[in-house]
Amino acid sequence: MTNASTKHNARKRILVTGGAGEMGAYACRVLAKADEVEEVLVADRDQEKATKLAGELGPKATPLTLDISDADALTDALTDVDIVLNTAGPFYRFGREVLSAAIATGTDYLDICDDWEPTLEMLALDDAAREAGVTAVIGMGASPGTSNLLAVLAMDECDTVDTIYTSWRASAAHFPRAAEGKEFADATAAIEHWVHNCTEPIKFWRDGGLIDGYGLEETTLTYPGVGTDPVWVCGHPEPLTLPRVRPEVRESLNVMSARRGLMDAIAAIAQRVRAGELDVRQASEELLRQPNLSGRNAGPSPALPSNIFAVAEGTKNNRRVRVGAQATVQPEGNMGEMTGIPLAVAALMAARGQVVKPGVHGPEGAIDPKIFFHDLAQYAPQPPVEGQEVYEVVSEFID
Repeated sequence: MTNASTKHNARKRILVTGGAGEMGAYACRVLAKADEVEEVLVADRDQEKATKLAGELGPKATPLTLDISDADALTDALTDVDIVLNTAGPFYRFGREVLSAAIATGTDYLDICDDWEPTLEMLALDDAAREAGVTAVIGMGASPGTSNLLAVLAMDECDTVDTIYTSWRASAAHFPRAAEGKEFADATAAIEHWVHNCTEPIKFWRDGGLIDGYGLEETTLTYPGVGTDPVWVCGHPEPLTLPRVRPEVRESLNVMSARRGLMDAIAAIAQRVRAGELDVRQASEELLRQPNLSGRNAGPSPALPSNIFAVAEGTKNNRRVRVGAQATVQPEGNMGEMTGIPLAVAALMAARGQVVKPGVHGPEGAIDPKIFFHDLAQYAPQPPVEGQEVYEVVSEFID
C-alpha cells in the first residue's frame, strides 16, 4: 500500500477512450510527451487507427482495442489505470456508463461532455464517487471546460455574483466543406450536436434554479472595455454546474455570439424541427444548404471577443460591478486542439496531485484556474515569455 504522497509523485497510467478520435488524439499527443505519464493507453473501437496513432506517439503509447459499450471489457480496461479520460461520445449514452465503471474500479475520471442531460446524470453520482475516493471532473474541454475556469476568475473578483455568462463564437467558418464533386457538405456529428442544442428542449439556470426552455433565446451581453452585442442562449453544461460553487447566482447562461445571418438561419430551421417537419439530422443537412451564413452577407462581425470568455455581474465593495475574463495565450486551431489539449492539461494537473477532490465536479469545482491557464499557455503557437500574463480579468462599475 502506497501513501498519498507516493501515489501523487508516481508516474501515471492514463487511458483515453476514443483515443484515436479527433479530440482524444490531441489529448494523447500531450500525454505521451509528459514526464508525469508512465503509459498512455490509446483506447478505441478502431484497432487500426489506435495502433497507427500509438506508433506515431512513441514508446509511452500503447494501443488498446476497446468498445466501451461492453461493460465487462470497460471494467477490465480501467482496473489497472490511474486516470481515465473519456472522449468517446455520445455522452448521453456513454457518460454515466464510463463514469460508473471508473467509480467501481477506483479510477479518477475526466471527460469533455458538452451535453446538459448527461451532466445532470453524472452529477447524481457525486455521493458514490466520494465514497469511492474518486475525483471526477466532467466537461473539461473548451466550452465547457476553459469557459468554466474563466468564469471562476471573473466571479472571484466579485463579493457576490448574481449573473454569470460563459460565451463562445459560433461561426459558419467552422462548418465542413463539400467534398469534391458535391454541391453541399455532409453533416458531421459536431454540426448535429450544435443543431440539437439549438432546437431541442434544454435546462438553464434562472431565478436561482433550473428551468426548462429552448436555445436561441436572444439577449445582449457587454464585455468590459470591448462592447455590447446580441448573444443567443445555448444548451450547454456550464449553467448547471457553476451555481454549485457560487450558490447566490440567480442566472447562469451559456451563450453564443455570431453574425446575425447565421443565427437567423439556425432559428428558422429550429422552428421547423419543433414543428416536426425536420429531425436533427435533416435539419443539420438543411443548415449546410443555406446561403449567406458567413462573411459580410451574414452581417457585421460581433464586437465581443472572438475567444471563449466569461462575464460575471454582481457586487464589489457594495457597488454593482461587471467583470470579464478571457485567455490571452492559449492553443489555437481546430476544435480537436481547443478541446483535447485543455483536457490533457487538467489530467496532468491530476497526475501531479493538483486535482484531488473526491466527488463529481464541473471544472470550477476541482481545478485551480491560475495553474490551469499557466499550463495551458505552454501549448500556444507562441508560448509566453517570462512575466507575460496568460489571461486577462477586466472590470467596470455599472451603478
